[in-house]
Order: sequence, then structure tokens, then C-alpha cells
Amino acid sequence: MSEEIRFIPDEDLQVIGVPITALSQVVDWGHSHCNIDSAWKMSKGSGVKVAVLDSGIASHPDLEGSYVQAYNCSDCDSPEDKQCGHGTHVAGIIGARDNQLGVVGVAPECELIPIKVLGDNGSGSYSSIIAGINKAMELNADIINMSLGSSSAPPEALHDVIKQAAARGIIIIAAAGNDAGSVNFPARYEEVIAVAAINKDGSFAKFTSHDGTVDAVAPGVDIYSTFLKQSYAIMSGTSQASPFMAGVAALVLSYTRTNPNTPQIHNYIDMMKALDLVSDDSTYISPNVAKEWGFGVPKFANVDWTNL
Repeated sequence: MSEEIRFIPDEDLQVIGVPITALSQVVDWGHSHCNIDSAWKMSKGSGVKVAVLDSGIASHPDLEGSYVQAYNCSDCDSPEDKQCGHGTHVAGIIGARDNQLGVVGVAPECELIPIKVLGDNGSGSYSSIIAGINKAMELNADIINMSLGSSSAPPEALHDVIKQAAARGIIIIAAAGNDAGSVNFPARYEEVIAVAAINKDGSFAKFTSHDGTVDAVAPGVDIYSTFLKQSYAIMSGTSQASPFMAGVAALVLSYTRTNPNTPQIHNYIDMMKALDLVSDDSTYISPNVAKEWGFGVPKFANVDWTNL
């Protein structure tokens, strides 16, 4: 058995419960902060497959129709999110359906591919994550979201499989980390879009990891999404910022595919350019992203969709 590593610390699994019965659909604060309504006039993510490598997924009415099958690459006995709730929360941020119920995801028409790589306590192994990335490639995922991370040095095999996925044109997005220090693995790899978290004021969240390997920021504080037992919950972390970014990437990818006159996205560098996450000389943006972008609003909030 592979060494068990803590990829989601206990403090990052703190949950604020909300009523189980949601009679109307809530649009979370991050949507308005980043002009998602404007993006929806162009795309809602249709035709894009987003693999969610996490703690699995629980049955939920707001996720009905968002995925065909869930997969298990963990040491657990099923792909279900039975106790943790983390994977279900992440999945809802990306692709909760636009159905006038509960909450709506950033890309409500994308197809999710839930792949369980972590146990219910937020622990797992790099071997499980490697298996999950291989499964995502096998299933022809367009985007991989990994709301997980560790400062523990991974085996070279992890970087190798990430490079394989990136070479296929898969957009890989991961949480920067919640230890207020250096960006964790796998986010710190060059082929991965590392996402730090901002709060409602547009400032860096106090917990977010950030250094020169950060590529983007996204809403990650007090995020409302789907949870266990067909309920909803509020959670905070770069684990929430990463799927927000994955949802935005799904919107952009879907739009470019259905509009042949726009530059097509073939790799993560194309996506970084489309989201204005690199400078003209293709070097990464300043670590002080919140200050450089103005009130912390990510540049993708102002993407000119007609000119991608």
C-alpha cells in the first residue's frame, strides 16, 4: 500500500451547514464578483468534460445529469463521497445544474467526471492521484480539477503523468494550498494552473498559499455549494477557488469550440493566454495578483468573449 498523505487538512474541511431544503436557486457571491452572468450569454460550458479528482461525489438533486458515472481510484470501496463532503462541494462549484434549485455552478452545462482519489478523511496517496489522472486521460477529459495538495515532495511519476496529460491538451487546474506558505504540489508544477483564493473584498484570503508559481486567483471564502445528504454547505479554501477557475475554463473552452473564428485552445498556455493570465512575453504574472489585478478581481472577469 502507498504511503498515506494528508491532502486536505482538517481545518480545510470546516463546514457551515445551511438548510437542507432550498426553495430557490442561490447565485453565489463569486459569480457577480467575476461577471459570470455576462459569460453565460456566450457559454455555459456545454460539451466540455471536467474531471474532478477528489473525495468522490454524493447523490444530489442539484448534480443530477451533471455526470454519467463516478469512478474510484482510491483505496476506498466505492466512488461515493460518504463522509467528507469535499468532493461533492467542489463538483457543485463547477457544474451544479441551472435548475432553479439550491445553487448553480460556474459551468452548469459541462459534463463532470467524478474520480475518487482521496479517502473520507481527506488523505490519500500520490499513486491514487496518478491513477486518477490516467483515468481522466482514458475518459478524454478536457479539464482536470485537483482541489488537493501537499508540501510533501511527490514522486517523479506524478510530474510525468501531468506532463502526459498536458501534452494531450488537457487543462490541469489545482488548489495552491491553504497553509499561507509556498504553493503546494501538484499546483506548483509549470503545467498546472495554480489557483489562490480571494475573499469578498478582493484581497488574498488569509489562509491562501501564494508565491511566484501562482497563476490565478478566484473566490474561495464562504462559498456555498452542494453537500452530503442532498444538502448545501458553506466552505472556504483554495479547494473552492480551484473549481471556480475550472468552471471558467470550461466556459472559455466551450465558447471557442463553438465559434470557429476564435483562436482554438490546444494546451494550457493557450488557456492561460485566453484568460489573460500571462504577460505579453509569456512570463507568469506577479505573485501579488490581487494588487496587480485591481481589487482582486481576476482578469477573466473582463474577458472580451467576442474577441477570444
